[in-house]
Amino acid sequence: MRSGDVLGMRLQQASNWGLRGLIATSVLLSPVLAFLMALVVDIVIGLLNYGLVPALLVLVAAGAIGGFQFRKLRMRTQDSGPV
Repeated sequence: MRSGDVLGMRLQQASNWGLRGLIATSVLLSPVLAFLMALVVDIVIGLLNYGLVPALLVLVAAGAIGGFQFRKLRMRTQDSGPV
């Protein structure tokens, strides 16, 4: 076995470990990111209410945010295939 082959195998193993670490980190941090996203939505709706924006516009904004999130969730479940 040549030294180039060994170096290529080590690079491949390092790449696999990096990918596994990235996946594990995203799985562990996804609840934190979901909480922060919900917090931002709450802050935006609060700012719209505090800024004396009409209630109908606040409801439209909340519906748009919820519809966008629901669309992403629905697309994710359709892509998973048959169970």
